[in-house]
Amino acid sequence: MPVLGVWLWPETVEKSGAEKTLNRCVKMGVTDIFFLTKGLSGRVSFRSGIAPRGQERDLLGEVLSAAHDRGVRVHAWFTSANDEHYKALHPESGRCHYVRGKDKGLISLTDEGYLSYIRGILREAARNYDIDGLHLDYIRYNHLTYGWDEKDVMRYAAAGADMAHVRALMDRTFLRGEKNEENCIFDALRAGDESVRAMARVRREDVRRFARELILPIRAERKQIMVSAALMPEGAYDDTAFADLHYGQSYEDAAVLYDCVLPMAYSQAYGKDGGWVRRVAEGAHKRNVRTVMGLHAFEGGTGKTLLEDIRALKGAPTEGICLFRAGAFVMAWHDGGRLWLYNPLEASVTAVLADGEPLPLRAPLEPGEESSVPLSAFPKEIRAFTENREVCAYLAGTDGLTRAENESIDQQE
Repeated sequence: MPVLGVWLWPETVEKSGAEKTLNRCVKMGVTDIFFLTKGLSGRVSFRSGIAPRGQERDLLGEVLSAAHDRGVRVHAWFTSANDEHYKALHPESGRCHYVRGKDKGLISLTDEGYLSYIRGILREAARNYDIDGLHLDYIRYNHLTYGWDEKDVMRYAAAGADMAHVRALMDRTFLRGEKNEENCIFDALRAGDESVRAMARVRREDVRRFARELILPIRAERKQIMVSAALMPEGAYDDTAFADLHYGQSYEDAAVLYDCVLPMAYSQAYGKDGGWVRRVAEGAHKRNVRTVMGLHAFEGGTGKTLLEDIRALKGAPTEGICLFRAGAFVMAWHDGGRLWLYNPLEASVTAVLADGEPLPLRAPLEPGEESSVPLSAFPKEIRAFTENREVCAYLAGTDGLTRAENESIDQQE
């Protein structure tokens, strides 16, 4: 697995600086950084003449400079269909909830004004910054209970859906149904219900068109740029009814739209194990999608669970892994006969186990601190604790990922 990526928030760079952040990433063997360039708030981390900025510093520029000096690729990560700033200015653009109306910062995938707005922001980034990739997130419906304004309902009906019948299924599934009816509308799709199938087709086309409208102008601007997307893992299952209705996000469509996808196979968030992570990778491969597997490296994960997920992918049809996220797990690497540790968390790391044995830490590793201990042998795994709570940790090199083995995931010809 040649690619080792990390998703990176601006706050992490603001706290440590781009140079120190990238130095640690290189020590960890990171090849690709997916840097959050526009978040849910709609604020951006670069010098934009269109969108509001989240900070005065040009963090995208800082990350690009530090990364390219060290041979690391940078993908500008955009949360595409969620924008609190734009929604506040244009309430009519909101995505409508089945009951609550246009709440949250979600934007309708069919809103032409927002499409023009986000295309302009993407063009800015592609024209003015030497980014290696464009990474799209939230490029889907978030839940079946969203996408219910009058125009949405008319489009479902025009595609052949009996909306009185669909609403009855929605009510049974989400509002008034008994517990054994919680899968009612999904079972209807599995059974071939024509109205539900029509609605699913419309939602899938909404996502597909939204993605195309963002990608085509960027391709025209930068032909060699790599376009990737973060996808929900359910669409890689054999049974795609859940993904088809909730997200409108298809792995078959992704194989055509993107150069690579990052399934968010966060095992602990789903109560799963490494075997499940591998099944997601294999399911995506069956749909001819190039993948870098997104893994659970944040609260709820541990050094042990993360390593199990990585090792489960040995020999799997994937081009590497990406950890969510830098700043949420303890970093560890071996250098000069010593094991180095960096604590990016908000709590002190009070104990670290290497192959089950306590490391001789002289004092708790405080937030933002880096320290090292001598070791006679390279450990196979580490586990980190803040008092009695185990936190996530990643030990570079224990998974077979090395800089020498890294290969490019540049766009296929």
